[in-house]
Amino acid sequence: MRHTVEQIKKDSRYQLLDKLHYDDIVDFATKYVRKRTRSMFFYLVLIIVFLILQWSAFLYGIFARDMNTISLLKQFLYGLIISLTIVIPLHELIHALGYFLLGARKIRFGAVLKHFAFYAAADDFVVNRKAFIFLALSPFVIVSLLNLTGFVFVHGYASYTYISVLFFHATMCAGDFAMLSYFEFHRDKELYTFDDVGKKISYFYYKKPEDSQ
Repeated sequence: MRHTVEQIKKDSRYQLLDKLHYDDIVDFATKYVRKRTRSMFFYLVLIIVFLILQWSAFLYGIFARDMNTISLLKQFLYGLIISLTIVIPLHELIHALGYFLLGARKIRFGAVLKHFAFYAAADDFVVNRKAFIFLALSPFVIVSLLNLTGFVFVHGYASYTYISVLFFHATMCAGDFAMLSYFEFHRDKELYTFDDVGKKISYFYYKKPEDSQ
């Protein structure tokens, strides 16, 4: 049975843990990026691997394939531009699709422009830890696989655009991994989260252990 916001708020077994206003997302994310969790260690390793892959491909193109350096640098620039224009909406659409597959129908898109942060949120839709992990990781996994496929199967200079998008998109997933770090930091609790999109607030509740009730 899926939990509802009304149930969470009215049932004394559920306790408010955190309340996050969308405008404070950068400070909140920064706090949990710095936590020594497995989520952040895994993310850091991935960023390093993608960075090495990007520049190894670049150097291979120059020295082994005798490709033009300026042309290769243009592909990396194209990758950054594509990441900032096409991939950001795609990233949020994948979040939205994840919500839809979980059963949410009141899905909203928005942005905190002062932080250049974008979001897809389901209004008054409760998700547990397992569902949140699915929501957080889906864009990273899908976009990464698409670009790795492009890098492998597309030939010539264009393949370097894919490897560039792979890296730049991964850096843009820091917020998603910070939220995973938050859930891991509170792994001793049975967590639930939902959004009040009108107020631009995310709520995090936990269910009290049976022996404390």
